[in-house]
Amino acid sequence: MRNKKLMWALGLALLAVATAAWAIPPVYVGEVHEYYQDGQHVGWAQRDCKGRLTSGGIATEDVQISYLVCPFS
Repeated sequence: MRNKKLMWALGLALLAVATAAWAIPPVYVGEVHEYYQDGQHVGWAQRDCKGRLTSGGIATEDVQISYLVCPFS
């Protein structure tokens, strides 16, 4: 009985993590994400053309995505 409860708890925890990860889109190379909450700018994230990620503030589900112009190499 104890193992069954543990398995259910782990399953629910995994589902919660998967749902949270689904809500905020990942930042891909050449993207700039600006995050908003109640109409206020609260954070940002950018992955430059070399793949380096920088960010500040908090990430929310309300996101605007813009793109950098990356040269082909």
